[in-house]
Amino acid sequence: MNLNHQMKNHFLMLVLSLGLLVQGCSTPTSPNQNSTTQAQSVVESTSEVVTEELKVPSIDQDVSLYVRHMSAKNKEKYTNNEVVLFLEPFSVPTAQAFDVPGYSWMEEYAKKGYDTWAMDFRGFGHSTRPVEMDQPPVKNAPVVRATEAVKDLEAVVQHIKQTRQVEKVSIVGWSWGGVVAGMYATEHSDEIEKLVLYGVMHGFSLPLMATPFESKGKPGEINPNLPAYQVVQFDKAMHHWHMMLDKRDLVSDEAMNAVSKVFVNSDPNSSKQPEQSIRRPMGPLVDLYYIWTDKPIFDATKITTPVLIIRGDLDFFADKSLFHKLTNASAKQEVVIKDATHWVLYEKNRDQLLRETDEFLKK
Repeated sequence: MNLNHQMKNHFLMLVLSLGLLVQGCSTPTSPNQNSTTQAQSVVESTSEVVTEELKVPSIDQDVSLYVRHMSAKNKEKYTNNEVVLFLEPFSVPTAQAFDVPGYSWMEEYAKKGYDTWAMDFRGFGHSTRPVEMDQPPVKNAPVVRATEAVKDLEAVVQHIKQTRQVEKVSIVGWSWGGVVAGMYATEHSDEIEKLVLYGVMHGFSLPLMATPFESKGKPGEINPNLPAYQVVQFDKAMHHWHMMLDKRDLVSDEAMNAVSKVFVNSDPNSSKQPEQSIRRPMGPLVDLYYIWTDKPIFDATKITTPVLIIRGDLDFFADKSLFHKLTNASAKQEVVIKDATHWVLYEKNRDQLLRETDEFLKK
């Protein structure tokens, strides 16, 4: 059986499960969120690094953004190329995707002397959830598009610049987080020291992913009745990871279990959902539908900052054409990691991801 046939069979199973999840989920309740700035609280301190949590108000009123911060314990002054902000993927929708115990990108870089930050966009993790996410999913249209997430990113970048007294920050965007980073960079390249796009999508044809979101009987048109959000279990959310792995021995059970715990903790209401499911806004999948039908949602030629494109060779989500579209980047580099998927951060070849990114940031 060839890979394409296997992908089709796997994907039909995913579509059926997604339909059941969207139609059969209950209405959750969410804790009150505070959109005012809150002081940092230390959640962990070791002999080498300090981890803090804080809330930053977004540009839009009543939107409060969860921010995770990790830095070396005895270092206070940082230069532009030492401050790094990580942007979450849709698959592990939480800032802590970059701080999974035993597989923490933030911790390893903090020990190297970087000032590391990660954020939750609105609707994700511990940031403010749109009111639509407190109602049945089919009652409202998809919430949280990249255009809104860009506002959240702008607010956090400004907070970091003021806090650390730097003129620019480097941004690492993973998957849909990379889409947000790319969109932000088209208007704010002067705010970015270096841009790293990891497993990112821009505009290409991927029918296996796009077709399930099309309007019935109208190929090429998105379904106008998509729900506001999705309720999904870890195993369903990681379906594509298993497809890319295709039984290859690239990830340990320990890593998979660690990621699953972070995934479940990304939603404060997961304990109230069947089998610890989490809520994810459907807006990102609207963005991705256009991307998967070769309709980019931002103009890559407007990015002028130095860019690193990095992806696994088994990652069929990553847009292989994006590197050539960056015609005005002041510098650009592409790295393809052998035997690696979209989730290489948690896999056996993760060291190359961290090493190549570190070398790029220090150039």
